[in-house]
Amino acid sequence: MLMVVTVALTVGCRSTEKTAATTPAATREFYTMNFSGEAEGVSFNGQMRMAKDSIIWCNFSKIIDLGRAMATPDSVWVNIPLLGRNQAGDYAMVKRLTGASVTYDELQAILLSDKPEEGIRRLAKRMGLDVTVRIKKRERVDGLTFPFNK
Repeated sequence: MLMVVTVALTVGCRSTEKTAATTPAATREFYTMNFSGEAEGVSFNGQMRMAKDSIIWCNFSKIIDLGRAMATPDSVWVNIPLLGRNQAGDYAMVKRLTGASVTYDELQAILLSDKPEEGIRRLAKRMGLDVTVRIKKRERVDGLTFPFNK
């Protein structure tokens, strides 16, 4: 299940909505999407939220909460209630848990690509998984809130 959460971190959308930040030259882009998928015979639904260059947040469910994952440029956090796993660390932790090396920049690039499903499939394959993801809805938004209930 941890692999499903890690792989699903790579699920994303493409949008270019910009909102003014503290200076006129600085902008922040916000993205949101709903998706469904299957990994290791387990189907799931989820939602991804992202503030570009800042944070990626994913929820996964199948009737009940399967897990949550968050990635920032320097850290990751994974919560899988059914397994009693609530773990925070750096990207070396992701490699120890999944066997695949990944960075925030790589995750973000997959999310912003025109075909994120292909990027997800390639990343999952590096982890030794067969994952299928379907994007249900992409949406451009002006701002987002992130649920940080750890």
